[in-house]
Amino acid sequence: MWARRSSRLHRGRNNVQLSVMVTRVSQRLNEAGTPVYYPKAELVAALNEAQRYFVLLTLGLENSISWTPEATFTHMLSVASDWICPLRITDSTGAKVRPATLAELAALNPSWISSDTAITRYLSLGADFIGVYGQSFAALTVTYVQAPAALVDDTDVPAIPAEYHAALVSYAIYRCRMVEGAQEFSKTIPYHDRFMDAAKQYAGFVRSRNKGARYDKCPPEDEFFDRSKLAGTMPVNLLPQGDGTVTPQ
Repeated sequence: MWARRSSRLHRGRNNVQLSVMVTRVSQRLNEAGTPVYYPKAELVAALNEAQRYFVLLTLGLENSISWTPEATFTHMLSVASDWICPLRITDSTGAKVRPATLAELAALNPSWISSDTAITRYLSLGADFIGVYGQSFAALTVTYVQAPAALVDDTDVPAIPAEYHAALVSYAIYRCRMVEGAQEFSKTIPYHDRFMDAAKQYAGFVRSRNKGARYDKCPPEDEFFDRSKLAGTMPVNLLPQGDGTVTPQ
C-alpha cells in the first residue's frame, strides 16, 4: 500500500521490468550477449534477494487482512504466507490492540492465557509467532509488512517504488561478485553502498509515516552500522597485518 502510494509521488520515474534489470546486471558483469559465468537464473535470484532485503530494511511494503484467532498463539505464516512482521492490529470497532511482552502480560494477569475477555493486547515472538490477550476470539484487522512477490516473468516489476529499482541492480551486481572474492568482490562494495543508501533514504520516509500513523514497528536504524567492516573498505592503515594485528598509524 505505502509502496504504491509512494510511487505515485514520483510519476516522472518509470517502472523497470525484470528483463531490463537482468540486462543491466549482465552488462555490468561484462556478460552482455550470451551469459557464460552468470546465467539468467542466477541474476534473477540476486534481484529477488535484493528486493526482499530492501523491504526487510525499510518495512515499506504493507498489507491488511481480516483475521479471527482460533487460539491464544498463532504462527502468522499460516495465515499470510507473505508475513514479515506486524504493524498494527485493531478490533472490529477500530480500537487498537496494543503490543505487549510476556513479562507485561504476566504482571497484568498471571492467568492471562485463559482470561475470558475481549482481545486488548498482543505479543510478537520470533518471526511470525503472535499471541493475543483475551479468549473472545473476534475478527481483527491486521496490518503487516508484506514480503514482495518473486520476480519471475520478464514483464514483472518490483513492488518497491520505481525510483529505487536501480538500487536492486546495484545489489545484484554486488551479490553476484561475492562468490569471486578478492579484488573482484571488493570492487563492488560501492554498489552495496548505493543499495544501502537507497534503503536508508526510503526507510526514513517509512519511519516518519509509521510514527505518524502510530504503528507498532519502524524500520531499523542504521546510523551506527559501520560499513567499513565489510571487506575492502577499511582504511589501509587499519587493515590487519601478517600476524592479524591492527596497528593504526
